[in-house]
Amino acid sequence: MSALIKPAHARLSAASSGMTPFASSISLKPAAENLWAGEADPAYAHFGGRFGGWTAAVLLKAAMEEPGNRGDPLSLTVLYTDAIGDGPIQVSTRLLRAGSRLQFWRSEVSQRDKLCAHAQATFGIRRETLRFTDAEMPQAPPPEDASLQESVPPVPFGHQFSARWSTPSPLLATTEGKARSVFWLKDKQGRAIDHVLLAAMADFAPPRIMWKRKGFVMSSTVSMTVHFHATPEELAEVGDNYVLSEVEARRCEGGYFDHELKLWSRSGALLATSEQVAAFRD
Repeated sequence: MSALIKPAHARLSAASSGMTPFASSISLKPAAENLWAGEADPAYAHFGGRFGGWTAAVLLKAAMEEPGNRGDPLSLTVLYTDAIGDGPIQVSTRLLRAGSRLQFWRSEVSQRDKLCAHAQATFGIRRETLRFTDAEMPQAPPPEDASLQESVPPVPFGHQFSARWSTPSPLLATTEGKARSVFWLKDKQGRAIDHVLLAAMADFAPPRIMWKRKGFVMSSTVSMTVHFHATPEELAEVGDNYVLSEVEARRCEGGYFDHELKLWSRSGALLATSEQVAAFRD
């Protein structure tokens, strides 16, 4: 018998179950119509700028905060044009088009009169329909398994997450074979998962070039698209627990590589998928 998707006209927030959602960690205050003021969070600093996942989360949250926003996030495409340094930021939003079930928003984050990143976010009202998943969750020991290695990047944003590796971490050892990784991931501060945290997690993956080079390799995301599949009930079930991240490269050449990523709940629900192109220094 086919399963049916329950309507999700009203968002089920983690806060409703007594947990603090990740979105609350990003402070955006109204500065004008379709304009938000914030601060570059030093806890999510990367080499020379901000963690790309945090930037994606900021762009998504700004669109979600708009009074005219309806529906749940379906997809987010981010283009990274410049680094975000310390200090104030501004995020502008614009509704591109709204239909009966779909909305298309544009968000831009700028700092000191320079455009740092921009995104298009698509929101939709889900309805009852056929439900199936062809993707298969990879096998991995539970995150509590003592055989798993704990490893995060040696930068401030890395310390905001707990990552427990089922496959060898390239941060700890030389790896061989395909540039593929499987690891458990969660917010280290105990904040509950939501769409904003899924956007941040979609960019949490060591550079694929590290599978072919010894030592840490500098890289930066150029563009990233995230597709959100999780229902409000599935997000509430995850809470502040681990999700399984599966990342695999497709091609690396000429100073750039791409990869695809899947985020799974412990119960086997496919929460989000993404792909990105990144630049690296060889």
